[in-house]
Amino acid sequence: MDIEQPTGLDSMNMIQENLGAPVGRGELGVLLARAGVGKTACLTHIALEHLLHGFPVLHVCIDEIPEKIKVWYHEFLKNIVVTHPMHDLAKLQHRIEPLRFILAYLHHTFSPEKLEQSLQNLRDQAQFRPAMVVMDGLDFDHVSRSTIEALRDFARKHEVSMWMSARTHRHKSVANEHGIPYPCNEIDDLLHTILLLEPAPSAIQLKVLKQGDRYSPELPVMFLNPQTYLMQL
Repeated sequence: MDIEQPTGLDSMNMIQENLGAPVGRGELGVLLARAGVGKTACLTHIALEHLLHGFPVLHVCIDEIPEKIKVWYHEFLKNIVVTHPMHDLAKLQHRIEPLRFILAYLHHTFSPEKLEQSLQNLRDQAQFRPAMVVMDGLDFDHVSRSTIEALRDFARKHEVSMWMSARTHRHKSVANEHGIPYPCNEIDDLLHTILLLEPAPSAIQLKVLKQGDRYSPELPVMFLNPQTYLMQL
């Protein structure tokens, strides 16, 4: 059910809304960036956009403890309150917590099959049915095409949109004919949206490399504030 965004946050710039056509249910999106540029922050931003609109989100972290992810959400909410002082931090926290579940796979234990079982358990035991899954930490350097195909099948089966992060490397300049860099250069056909995060003067730039069937679409440039990771004009 579509729940209205909290009054006063309608002026908050949203990454998915600025894409023109957000990643839909059954589709995959990927954030590409080098280490330390802001992949986790950007994924959390996208998840929070969904949560503030009242949609449940499953946040999957691979080889990272849930407490660190919770800190990201808390910091985002604090930054929102600073820019939208009519809101109360505790109330926003209370609003999103029933809609968010953080699932961690440590020590290289993640697989699409385990994710499938975990979601089934959440549905059976907690009646939790996410509209979006964000997955941080999947090692695209070693992931197979069949794994990405399985995740796409998972997204389609459960009618969820899915965002993932992938690490690029300075020493690997390989790209395909569409300009999609490693490590997504051989799986771009499985991905609906591909964003590249790059450092820019006083900001982090979000460049759309692919959206749907379009490569390098003409969309407005997006920037994140490097301190708050909120969008700036």
